[in-house]
Amino acid sequence: MIPRDPQERDAIAGEYVLGTLDEERAGEIRHALARDPELRAAVTFWEKKLHPLSVLADPADPPPGTWTAIAARISPAATRAPSRRSAIARWQWATGGFAAIAAALLLYVVAAPRAPLQPSSSTTVAVLQSSQTRSAGWVALLGPSGLRLSELTRQTPPAMHAYELWSIAPHTTRPVPLGVIPATGEMRVAVLPEGVGAGATLAISIEPPGGSPTGLPTGPIVYTGVLRAS
Repeated sequence: MIPRDPQERDAIAGEYVLGTLDEERAGEIRHALARDPELRAAVTFWEKKLHPLSVLADPADPPPGTWTAIAARISPAATRAPSRRSAIARWQWATGGFAAIAAALLLYVVAAPRAPLQPSSSTTVAVLQSSQTRSAGWVALLGPSGLRLSELTRQTPPAMHAYELWSIAPHTTRPVPLGVIPATGEMRVAVLPEGVGAGATLAISIEPPGGSPTGLPTGPIVYTGVLRAS
């Protein structure tokens, strides 16, 4: 059932565009898009909001056979691989039944490292939501090149403070610091501690300018999200 609460509907629309929902839940969203203008507007918002994240990635060609495999899944008869430029243009603007495919391609572009991804590579995604409003404020992408954190809306910590990113491995409660988030709102962590993967929780706390002096959060946790494999 599609949430009627605006913030919950906005959050699930963001997860739908990112491609982190399971197939049953994603199918509900696809079915509801035609008859729910508010949900459709939320999905459109996230498509436009997340599209600029692709500029954070270095150019990389997909592995051989990627376009053929995508075309085969959509239509067995569509086996001719389109050019990279035309394919990207086609899928980035897809809507309705093609939204999940567009989200998957976007995630590939955002998470692509300097070298082309191997076919076995995967991306893990977390949408970090406000602990107070439940609105999405950050997106984190975990891939072969490490973790990338990007703000979705402009986030400004209180004066004389900074945001610090933490990870909490599954089945543990102790946060591990990943670093202070730069004022630009963009952060990359190439070397990650053990336990940062699918099922781990990412959290953002408010700390002194140089980060927590204790190795644990000293200020309130303001954003949290769980890494999920896509």
